[in-house]
Amino acid sequence: MLSVEVSKQLREFPLEIGFQVRPAETLVIIGPSGCGKTTTLNIIAGLLPPDQGRIALGDRVLCDTRREPCLAAEKRRVGYVFQDFALFPHMSVFDNVAYGLQARRRPKPEVRSKVHEVLRLLGIEHLRDHRPAALSGGERQRVALARAIACDAEILLLDEPLGSLDAQTRNRVRGELQRMLRVVGRIAIMVTHDYLDALTFGDRICVMDRGRVLQIGERQELLRHPKSRFVAELTGVNFYQGAISAPRKQGVAEVWVGDACLHVASDSDELGDALLAFFPSDVAISRQRPSGSPRNVFESRVQEVVHMGDKVRVALNGAVLMCAEITAGSLDKLSIRAGDTVYASVKATAIKTYR
Repeated sequence: MLSVEVSKQLREFPLEIGFQVRPAETLVIIGPSGCGKTTTLNIIAGLLPPDQGRIALGDRVLCDTRREPCLAAEKRRVGYVFQDFALFPHMSVFDNVAYGLQARRRPKPEVRSKVHEVLRLLGIEHLRDHRPAALSGGERQRVALARAIACDAEILLLDEPLGSLDAQTRNRVRGELQRMLRVVGRIAIMVTHDYLDALTFGDRICVMDRGRVLQIGERQELLRHPKSRFVAELTGVNFYQGAISAPRKQGVAEVWVGDACLHVASDSDELGDALLAFFPSDVAISRQRPSGSPRNVFESRVQEVVHMGDKVRVALNGAVLMCAEITAGSLDKLSIRAGDTVYASVKATAIKTYR
């Protein structure tokens, strides 16, 4: 387990952060730009010293400002994936992945063996002789990840790993990176300001603002029980993992989430696993079953009502667990409270699917 408890005075505010990450777990740190996310990664990597604190991986102490000098970055067995991937444009994929091993003066047979092993693991062995300019965004991402783990990294740090990709590529690569992290099976810490990234990758999510941890917990905990309006706004989305098992009809696909079926507007006939997301504000609540256009209507029980200024978040427990966001005026008109039965409806066009 990785344990982090550090502080550092930044220009505008102090960074004070602490968390633990279990083996093979991905922790996502989400927050606005300039809140201290990347600084946290740099301290863990050994690129910046903390003013105070301790970082330990199991019984191995990486840094303890009270007792002994911190380990140098090259001795920490940490792999870093930068936002722009930072691949050497004049080197092949093989040489990019081998670079760290060669810098450590590992024997050539060991370097060749390790690079081939990592390339096979990530499914890019066929790209070994290509240069970065010839690769797609997703392929460059895999190369960056391969380079990060080639030196037997026990911890992976990912700084906005989808930030340099266009929107269309992001949607496709998001699911690929999630699967790769599972295959690699390392402790991983990712920083992002994108709620979809946080909900896709985070086994647990840490919400930061101005150097402080506002809330940390599992995905559903943050969605169901935000401790502040800031947390609610950053994680304010309904998110599911489902499967498309039949071709779409008239532009609408059926996506199964557990035993429930959601109808989703789609321009693709691709079947298989899919990720779904829609905003709580896209969920309409009514006392009677609606007779209009929504394709997705679920009888639900009101689990919790959370007031957030002029907005109200309603946690609903039905065939599909979801959160709705309505105005305080709508809540008064509906006159609902915890325990009431209502109908939750979502238009097919409001649901986003990606892989």
